[in-house]
Amino acid sequence: MFLMLKNTKILYFNLPDFTVEVLREDLLPYFLRSNIRKSSNMKDLLYNVQTVKSYLSSRMLSLSRDNAKKIYAAFQIPQVDSIDNRVNICIKCKGVSIQDSYWVQEENESDTWESINIRQNKLKDIVDLSLGGFSPTITTSIICPELTTKGLFRKGWVRMGNSLYLLKSDKTKDCVNTKMEVLASEILECFDNKIDSITYVSDMKNMMDGEGQVSICKNFVGEEYSFVEAWEVMDYCRRLGINYREYCMKQWGAEFAGIPVLDYIIVNTDRHTQNYGFMMNNDTGKIERLAPLFDFNCALVADYFAHDARDTLSQMFNTAETLRELAYQFKEHTNIVFVEEKFMKVVERYEEYKYIFEQVYARIQELGLA
Repeated sequence: MFLMLKNTKILYFNLPDFTVEVLREDLLPYFLRSNIRKSSNMKDLLYNVQTVKSYLSSRMLSLSRDNAKKIYAAFQIPQVDSIDNRVNICIKCKGVSIQDSYWVQEENESDTWESINIRQNKLKDIVDLSLGGFSPTITTSIICPELTTKGLFRKGWVRMGNSLYLLKSDKTKDCVNTKMEVLASEILECFDNKIDSITYVSDMKNMMDGEGQVSICKNFVGEEYSFVEAWEVMDYCRRLGINYREYCMKQWGAEFAGIPVLDYIIVNTDRHTQNYGFMMNNDTGKIERLAPLFDFNCALVADYFAHDARDTLSQMFNTAETLRELAYQFKEHTNIVFVEEKFMKVVERYEEYKYIFEQVYARIQELGLA
């Protein structure tokens, strides 16, 4: 089998025969880059097989996600959350994902990237199942974005016009996480000289447990770039003895430094290393820019429930630093400008969230931005 980047073969693997051969190191996923050993001794051969398995497994939907078991049932997939089962699913669905342009091609197969690219071809819409939780029906095409969309909240992809949109919701009373995601995205628009962030809007949709609010955002990954999760680059830097923070600051400076500062302002307690990342050029394999900030459904929730979460541990670097500590550590490296006029317009639209805005504004003042 081949791991492909669009129509380029970048890795050959035959797992039963313990064979892994790098064809294009410069185009490998960062998970695998500098992570395949060239030695032919059995220990290294086994390591290479397990590394490829781990990569394929990491692309797949976890059974822990809301409605995941129903998605598995729709595709007649065994509901076993083991690495081998996830690898088999990945191979069957060709590992196609909306977030990048990697996929798996079997030997002597005639499929091309153009024939299976789910960003461009007809999308099998199972949003009623993946988001709404309705009972599954048999689905024939296993090439489907729901099998490679990560995260624990209920979600689903739909095509509207020529673009793909992600719909998300949650199981809390009054859809608190969903409402806060939309509000957080609006608050982030009140800052200039910052990293780009995804805009979320809200709508209502029927669910198995009644009508619920959903957040909607446009897919930000196109054909020229692939999204690379932060943890992949973090591990790649570790393998090469590179200081990850220094590398990011050297490359993106104030833009990167703004991430923990903005997360502190909106008390985003879920900026883990799959929830931010980078954009890799599909032709060169080089990371060229930061990905826009996304996934705010844990932001502002502490404020909503009047809980002080400023000293909650940040997950951005997998360290013991808190949201507050990281914000103070990086704030001097940012050029962020708070536009109070924009903020006040958001405040006027959401009078019911007066306490939340007071807390947000207090943190903005605390950081010396207002």
